[in-house]
Amino acid sequence: MLDQSTPAPLTDQQLIADALRRAADLAVDRWTADPNGPGICSLLALVAPQDGSRPDETDLWDVVVTHLDEEPTVSWERRPGRTPADVAAMLRAAAAGEAGR
Repeated sequence: MLDQSTPAPLTDQQLIADALRRAADLAVDRWTADPNGPGICSLLALVAPQDGSRPDETDLWDVVVTHLDEEPTVSWERRPGRTPADVAAMLRAAAAGEAGR
């Protein structure tokens, strides 16, 4: 007999990791070092649920800042020479760390 059970719901860690990977994909094309351009906060806002569900933008932010050893994202991303590829790699690393929890 086939098992027809429904798949287990995704954990918060899986949802966060998925959202951070989507933010990393966006970073490649949208992130800019220009202080007036879309930064990491903007990318997280784009991938966070807009319906009030969790994990929300604050949850994503917390994971990123924890990954950066509590360094604010603005100071990290505005360092001279930072590239969209750097931002995408950092977000993917944060996603991998969260998925591994």
